Amino acid sequence: MNEKETFELITNRILSIQENKRKPVRIAINGIEGTGKTVMAEKLTEYLNSENIKAIQVSIDGFHFNKEVRYKQGRDSAKGYYEDSYDEIAFVEKVLKSSQTEFPKYTIATHDLETDEYLNIEPIELEKNTVLVTDGAYLFKPNYRNHWDLKIYLKTSFEIAMRRGIERDKNSFGGIELTKEKYEKRYHKSSRMYLNENEPEKIADIIIDNSDFNNLKIIKNTTANNV
Repeated sequence: MNEKETFELITNRILSIQENKRKPVRIAINGIEGTGKTVMAEKLTEYLNSENIKAIQVSIDGFHFNKEVRYKQGRDSAKGYYEDSYDEIAFVEKVLKSSQTEFPKYTIATHDLETDEYLNIEPIELEKNTVLVTDGAYLFKPNYRNHWDLKIYLKTSFEIAMRRGIERDKNSFGGIELTKEKYEKRYHKSSRMYLNENEPEKIADIIIDNSDFNNLKIIKNTTANNV
């Protein structure tokens, strides 16, 4: 299945949800670190807008805790990365819940990664037919889980995700070997914790095998169990 066919399938799911809902639709794109979630979210958002479906990508990266919290269990701690990276409650309150009120709105971010400062940004009003697309490694954790209208899981092996992650991050992390070590000790170790605790493939409404970007495979497409 090519990318367009995959996006058509997702679009049909969105339109089906919109038939029964008069508030913004919240989509989660989940997968282990290095799977290709952000690229998928960007392309899906672009595709939806091209089909005259108003879509906005909301980055979970704007909802980090500061370094003092993120690294309190150690700079390389996988457990710390899994438990302390994101202000899950803030994202739920300021995006997932606030987008479902009588006058829908969302907050772009509560934290700036570059300056490590917390932000106080005014919420932005949303049209009720807007689709919110978010990608992240831990989006099916209990705090988030029941707030999504459509849960998409991208499936690849750890080996493929490692290769992609190294290619993406090698310049930021000081080269191939240091990047590989970072993934092994922190990112993928925390991903394994997430998989063991949450079993995201069971939770997902749609599972896409994106081991090959040019040959996507839908391996699960079930009716969403929304709250």
